[in-house]
Amino acid sequence: MAAQNVKEIIHKLVSMQKIDEELFAFRREIRQKPEELAELKAGFDEKKLTLSKLETRVRELELLRKAKELDLKVKEQDILKADTSLMALKSNREYQARLFEIENMKADKSVIESEVLKQMDESDKVAKQVEAEKLIVAAEEKKYLAEKEKVDAVIAKLTEESSGLEVRRREVMVAVDKVSLALYERIVENRDGVAIVPIVNNACGGCFMHLPDQVINKIKKYDELVRCEVCARLQYLQEDLVHENA
Repeated sequence: MAAQNVKEIIHKLVSMQKIDEELFAFRREIRQKPEELAELKAGFDEKKLTLSKLETRVRELELLRKAKELDLKVKEQDILKADTSLMALKSNREYQARLFEIENMKADKSVIESEVLKQMDESDKVAKQVEAEKLIVAAEEKKYLAEKEKVDAVIAKLTEESSGLEVRRREVMVAVDKVSLALYERIVENRDGVAIVPIVNNACGGCFMHLPDQVINKIKKYDELVRCEVCARLQYLQEDLVHENA
């Protein structure tokens, strides 16, 4: 491959590299933004779960209270029946036994009444917690939706800018031969968007590994594209390109 042709290819690949650095940065940000939002969404979902559990507890307490109120009603009916039956008893022994039975039922009724009151107090307490948690959830939702709107706007802008860069990239890549382009594409994907680097102080601009003189001389010849033996990136001498453009 002629020296001038290799330099021309490097010129094009360096131009593509500048575009790809922006593209990869945009793509990283597009990936990261939803991840940032996911953390906020997780916090919001946790608050909703807390609210849901409290609301479930309110319903459970309501069912328990109704069951106890039904028990209380049955107990009251049993006491009423027992009271009514007193007049029909013929012996004092039966009468005293029935009175004792009624007293036990009244004691049971008192216990049930206490349980009902306790459940009502707990229901009121949990209901207040529900109302407080609803305010928190509403605030978290507002915060999440506002942040989601910002993230969506940023992603839309980055996507639009990426599309513009893709157009510019295609304009450059058509001037690069298929073999060199395929090599560049393979490296750029494997090296997080950086496929071609300048030599800086006799070291690779990608991995900073010092290069022996024979490698630098090989690059200067521009007979072929030269890759770093360590990071596999393509290499070039920046001053040569500057001189070419001068």
